Amino acid sequence: MLDPLAARGEAIHKALLAMESECAEVDLFPLGYMIPQVELVLENADYDAADVVAEDFDATFEEWMQHAFAQDGMSVDDRERIAELWAEARNRAQSAVGA
Repeated sequence: MLDPLAARGEAIHKALLAMESECAEVDLFPLGYMIPQVELVLENADYDAADVVAEDFDATFEEWMQHAFAQDGMSVDDRERIAELWAEARNRAQSAVGA
C-alpha cells in the first residue's frame, strides 16, 4: 500500500540532506536541527496510510516544530531561518516528485 505521508517525509529528508551538503556554514545549525526532526515525525506519527495525503506530512512537521521550538527555547532568528529553509526543502521535494 502506498504511504503518501511517509513518501513525502522521505522526500523532505532527502532534500534537507542535499541542502546540508551544499550549504553555507551559517545554515549547518538550522538544517542539522531539522533533519532529525523529520525522522522523529516519521517514527512517531500515528495514522492510517489510507487516510492521509502527502501534504499531511507538512502540516504534522510544522506542528511538531512549533513544539520543538518551544521546548528548546529556539530564538526568533533561528525560527525564521528554519522557516526559510523549510520552504526551500518543500519546494525541492516537490520538484523531485515532479521530475
